[in-house]
Amino acid sequence: MNPTTGQASSTPSSGTRFRLRTLWLKTHRWLGLTVGLLLVLIGLTGSVLVFDHAIDEWLNPELLLTEESGSRQSLQNVIEAAEQSQSADAMSVTKPRVENGVWSVWFSTGTKEDPKFTAVYVDPYTAEVKGQRTWGEDLMTWIYRLHFRLVAGWVGGVIVGICGLILMISVATGVYLWWPLWMNSWRAAFAVRGGPRFNYDLHKTVGIVSTVFLFVLAFTGVYMEFPQYVKPIFTVFSEETKHPRGLKSDVVEDREALTADEAIAIAQREFPDAIFDHLHPPEDEEGTYEVAFRQEGEVQKTFGRAQVFLDQYTGEVLTIRDPRQFTAADTLLAWQFPLHSGEAFGLVGRWLVFFSGLTPAALYATGTLMWWRRHRSRKRKKLVQTSKTQEPAETPELVAAATMASCET
Repeated sequence: MNPTTGQASSTPSSGTRFRLRTLWLKTHRWLGLTVGLLLVLIGLTGSVLVFDHAIDEWLNPELLLTEESGSRQSLQNVIEAAEQSQSADAMSVTKPRVENGVWSVWFSTGTKEDPKFTAVYVDPYTAEVKGQRTWGEDLMTWIYRLHFRLVAGWVGGVIVGICGLILMISVATGVYLWWPLWMNSWRAAFAVRGGPRFNYDLHKTVGIVSTVFLFVLAFTGVYMEFPQYVKPIFTVFSEETKHPRGLKSDVVEDREALTADEAIAIAQREFPDAIFDHLHPPEDEEGTYEVAFRQEGEVQKTFGRAQVFLDQYTGEVLTIRDPRQFTAADTLLAWQFPLHSGEAFGLVGRWLVFFSGLTPAALYATGTLMWWRRHRSRKRKKLVQTSKTQEPAETPELVAAATMASCET
């Protein structure tokens, strides 16, 4: 008992816990207020990108979809049509995403200092070039640039990566502040009541429900921005399989290179039950074919990781990469993007990521409103206290401020 105040004195441990909790509260509050708007932007653009291809096809059906039917043209004809339109060699080819979709044939159209990549879209039934776009200049890829790097190059990527780290800290502080509620009453921990407590209850409930999703999105986002720093965490106990380098085709005079279709047919023998995904044609006379497939059970649905590397002349298999033989590190790394996009868990996963991308906006709005009301209440109480100590005490302005403060409290 404190002899001066007549109240029970707090123990040193409880005082320490109070100061620590106050510190975490301030950390949580100011991280949200300062970086919150950037997190809102990153979250909202991420939600859009969950369904980016479907949205793109809806916005640009004349470019990305076909109304033709019948027998399909060979892939070699598709590539040649695209190369003729660009007067350049293709660097990669991606299969149609949907049944009535088109082939995407990619070209490097920039410079070493300013790399750019242009997609030429070719109808699979007629081999007609439907049009072309440079990556980052159409709406959906521009939104991707905004989400990934704030349309600011590597500097923007660093900022986004730091925002991801801050989000992880903010999530951790939020859980710390919420935990005593759970320990005392799980109903209070998840309740959303009306009246003055509505914003607070909504903030803490939305935050705690989305904790796991936000933390996973933040971590995978940090990995994609700073892979050189995150990969060592995954490779402590397991090695990462490096991409094959130095592979060359055996050049023989007057020997014809395989067509793309022949290369796919040979590569398919290595993965007979897999679905063709994309192809990299040889870059030069010594270059090789890289043919990629997607096997059943692969975590990423939009990119096949089963790869076959072929001599472009003989069709000899130089090496393969089989996800079924991945090391633990390979598997963990392969999971990062599918977790970030939600495709690791199919349509359900995509919708979870979509709604998780909206939560920073809800948390920022409720958190800012709580801070503003707290700030305004303190300011009005200060005005009331000032009015009581001033002479003369009753000016019209101070009376009005005191009346408003007393009514709101």
